[in-house]
Amino acid sequence: MSNNKQNEFSKKIIDQSLSEIYQDDGGRRINVRRMEIKPKRGFWLRLGIIAAYVFGVCLIIGAAYWFFGRGSDATALEIKISAPDNLVANQSFEYTVDYQSKENVALAGLELNIVYPDNFVFESSFPSAQENNNKWRLDDVRSYGSGQVKIKGRLIAPAGSSNSIFADLTYHPVNISSEFKKSASFDTILASSGIDITATAPTSVLAGQVAEVVLKYKPQEINFIDGFTMRFEPSDNLEFPKSDYPKDILITDPGVFVISQVGKEAAELHLKFKYKEKVNDTENLKLTFQYRPDEGSKVYVFEEKIFPLQIVKNSLNLTIVANGQLSDQGADFGQTINYSITYVNKGTETMEDVVIMAVLDGEALNWRTLADKHGGQVSGHSIIWTKNEIPELKSISKDQEGSIDFSIPVKALTEASLIHNFEIKNYAQFAVSGKTEDLSADNDTNRSNQLIIKINSDVALDEAARYFNEDNIAVGTGPLPPKVGETSTFKVYWHITNSLHELGALKAVSKLPSYVSWDGKERAEVGTVSYDQSSNEVTWLIGRLPVSVTSVQAEFSISITPKASDKNKVLILVSGTSLTGNDNQTSFPISETLKAQTTKLEKDDIASTDGIVK
Repeated sequence: MSNNKQNEFSKKIIDQSLSEIYQDDGGRRINVRRMEIKPKRGFWLRLGIIAAYVFGVCLIIGAAYWFFGRGSDATALEIKISAPDNLVANQSFEYTVDYQSKENVALAGLELNIVYPDNFVFESSFPSAQENNNKWRLDDVRSYGSGQVKIKGRLIAPAGSSNSIFADLTYHPVNISSEFKKSASFDTILASSGIDITATAPTSVLAGQVAEVVLKYKPQEINFIDGFTMRFEPSDNLEFPKSDYPKDILITDPGVFVISQVGKEAAELHLKFKYKEKVNDTENLKLTFQYRPDEGSKVYVFEEKIFPLQIVKNSLNLTIVANGQLSDQGADFGQTINYSITYVNKGTETMEDVVIMAVLDGEALNWRTLADKHGGQVSGHSIIWTKNEIPELKSISKDQEGSIDFSIPVKALTEASLIHNFEIKNYAQFAVSGKTEDLSADNDTNRSNQLIIKINSDVALDEAARYFNEDNIAVGTGPLPPKVGETSTFKVYWHITNSLHELGALKAVSKLPSYVSWDGKERAEVGTVSYDQSSNEVTWLIGRLPVSVTSVQAEFSISITPKASDKNKVLILVSGTSLTGNDNQTSFPISETLKAQTTKLEKDDIASTDGIVK
């Protein structure tokens, strides 16, 4: 092929290819002189578009995070629970659940779920719950808006125990489907059961022999438990002998005692029990105190007592009793303790030449004034009786029984500084065939029950009615001695001293005679002095008195206007003031009652009056 032909052919091919390139969608040739060329999107442009898209998504997520929960913390909503302090068992109160939007966004779909303490008794709520008294579907909350749910009820639980309530509130922001949750909790600790309950039991008991728990109870000033059930924890080895219980005590099952009514005054019960045999060396005797708020409702435990007991078994059953009680107890300085040891032969054979020993192990007894009509042999902290002192001990046949009585006082308060151990351990032992050496054997085959006597603190109340104080300044007014038809005023001073143990629930109470008037001007270093006009009683309420506070004082004024019938009489100003409380170390009550103060003003040396009304 010639060069010309070849060039023409190539041109034709090129034209054909260009024609294909410069065609529109309809196959028409494009005028390239008028064609607008659009540049292609480069790499950086595409990267910028992607970055903008990602930024937008992150911005949306970030906004949701910021406004609608910031993750699982859900800070768009705040919720908290509150309740009153110093509640007592079965007292009606309200839990308050407050919730509030913390952001500029409205919240919808709110649902509150509550988990109550196990010991909570539901009464009502506002608004009303929609399900099982613990679920609420709540109204929407506007931005920065709030809401509240109030739940009324009672707690019945032991004082000092933890009672936790939990709340979960779920919600979602308006126009957002994602759900969030906020939680809260609150712990309520009851200040008291409302009833002062003390229970004492022996530290050891004889297998097969009746023992007792001494139960004392008294309502406190604020109390919402009108009756209760005391239950011994069941055991196949426990029996409950019949006894003469008060008519208002109902026994529904063995070991279950129903106290139908808690009166205003203190009450005392002696509950009998017996371990049939010795299965273990020690047993835990458990008492639970229960209250049922409504017929058919759940039973709630508001107090428990546990006593570890040593179980003793022997052929000669010995029992030692102090002041008529088998159980541990408290005693005051100078108080006389009356002991009684009873014995009965529970074996099958006659016991010959029996020796019985009482052990009173402690420093606080005044052995110099022991009263024992049998004349037992005193050795250290023990007394021994043989057939020489008690002829009946020469031979004790099967089922034969007897008793040994004696008494001994606690040392006086003036000797308290000489005592290092204020606890007395008491028990009895026996030996046969006159073998006194067997009395020292440290085993339970020849030993009685054991009871502990704890010496209460050295608390004392001094009372003085005065016209002049100790600085010779007149604190009274009017004639002295008093005169008919004229008013005389006096100041009454109370002074409490204490140094051994911490005291609780301490108070002094005095009932004024009807002709004595309250004149106010009261003052107290601790606690409060108050006057009840309806009963004409003056009360100094102290409460807890720590050992570090060894002396406290209070005072108040009274007045009298003698009548003609009072002429030539000495009038009583303050009568029978009583001091009561609890020894927090011995766990036993303390009490003291004073003699009357009269117009003689016996403790006012400056007044020097015979007190006879003129």
